[in-house]
Amino acid sequence: MRVGPALVAWIPAARGEALTSTFDLLSESDLERSAGFTPEHLNHFLLGRHLIHALVADLFPEVTEWSMASAPCQRCGNRHAGVQLEGVPARASVAYAAGLVAAAVAPDARVQGLGIDLELDAADPSRCEELRRRLGASTERVLKRWTRVQAVLKADGRGLLIDPGAVRLRQGGAYIAGQRASYVVAEVPGPEGYLLSLAWSATMAGPLHPEQANRRTIGPAGPRWQQPSRPAPARMPNPHPPDRGDLDGY
Repeated sequence: MRVGPALVAWIPAARGEALTSTFDLLSESDLERSAGFTPEHLNHFLLGRHLIHALVADLFPEVTEWSMASAPCQRCGNRHAGVQLEGVPARASVAYAAGLVAAAVAPDARVQGLGIDLELDAADPSRCEELRRRLGASTERVLKRWTRVQAVLKADGRGLLIDPGAVRLRQGGAYIAGQRASYVVAEVPGPEGYLLSLAWSATMAGPLHPEQANRRTIGPAGPRWQQPSRPAPARMPNPHPPDRGDLDGY
């Protein structure tokens, strides 16, 4: 499916049992990272890589020598912060929820930031209350709003270094308080029972003022994350279940 400048696809998690050949697509760092995954997390991870590979092949059929790997996290230095493509002029993003994996790929010529997010459309009262606390008050359904916010944070590239409450949503778009970039945000008509959002930007994200470069933007959740002035020492990854809506491995 084409959504704006991107190709988007999803696949049921059960299909992962037949995709062991996807291991051949993994980089050395992703192979090392995936060794510590639970079977469910590994299944989701392989499906995401499989989808990205298929979408890149659709967009750039003439390009055969390229690779993908997890990007390094700006907080801890571990490679679990998004997908990096090398050898092909494109950007990719992946999202996980219980029973489903979704991915998006767009050419560099059209976007400088790309993010996709996926949520199971099932209300867990305690989780919904936590999301309301993090996002602030709104009349919009909180799970729907959360997918839009997370898609923007993925497109920005810094994930939860930015407080989710600092994302300002508007009709068809969004921006992050204190940042110059703006984002187009689209709801993707995904499978029944899921919420799916895509965000992209044609401008490079960055602070409005130089003095903001090492200071995270504060939203309703308060100053919970501080961007370090230099990379933190590497530590072993701590994978989270892919259906909790976090940004690990986006």
